[in-house]
Amino acid sequence: MGEAYKLDCDTCTYTGNIFVGFGFAYMSLESIASFVQDAALKRRIEEFIGNPSTRYDAYNALYVCPACQAMRNELFIEMKSDSSQYSLYMEQKHIENNAPHHLSCPTCEKGKLKATFYMDWD
Repeated sequence: MGEAYKLDCDTCTYTGNIFVGFGFAYMSLESIASFVQDAALKRRIEEFIGNPSTRYDAYNALYVCPACQAMRNELFIEMKSDSSQYSLYMEQKHIENNAPHHLSCPTCEKGKLKATFYMDWD
């Protein structure tokens, strides 16, 4: 099950929502392929579908660019089979409820963001 958090800046009025974790849509590679928009990633997933040796891990994650501190809330996926492997790695940030985070505000770039849990999602 995934968790949803509201992000609030301690300096300006920025508010955003992020969704992290595992939902029902991640139960199979076929399901993941049905909602992935990136054509290259969709092709890679389809290469692993049907291979009985395929193992995978997939979930929503919060990524932060180490250079510019831009945030992206996107799919993490790692697939392995006896003959191939694929990983989509970026620097992930762990979110804790009501804890100040060392994430720069995307609006004012001066404030720090605080995450508040507001629901579980499937």
